[in-house]
Amino acid sequence: MKSFTKSDKLVFDTNIIISSIICKHGEPAKLFEKMINEEIENYTSKEIIEELIEVLNRNEIIKKTKKETRTFILEQYLIHSQIVNPKNKYKIIAHASDNKFIDVAKEANAKYIISGDKHLLEIKKFEGIKIIKAKEYLEELK
Repeated sequence: MKSFTKSDKLVFDTNIIISSIICKHGEPAKLFEKMINEEIENYTSKEIIEELIEVLNRNEIIKKTKKETRTFILEQYLIHSQIVNPKNKYKIIAHASDNKFIDVAKEANAKYIISGDKHLLEIKKFEGIKIIKAKEYLEELK
């Protein structure tokens, strides 16, 4: 079995972070834990962080989660993610708000974008960056 390495540079889509707190035993939660344990390296941007904060404060998320959990997730995400400021803005996806994940992945030279978003997943690969679900990433490591 392949072990996680810091060379595994990832970009988590916001839905992966949210899924990790809603389903504490799912694949996104396992990846989030790997990030906290510094077994994988996540990259983000100011734009992604702003989206994450906005989603964490939505009523449907507030109803499903404890404030302490949301605070913990955001703090750990900020502590354990490398923040980049993408120089290039790609327009790959018609759903424009998803392009920021490609921007960050390109800037960070990441190998993967981990997502549950159909707009991103339909692309499958962009300039050497695989766009896959959390479960697929974990299976690739076996």
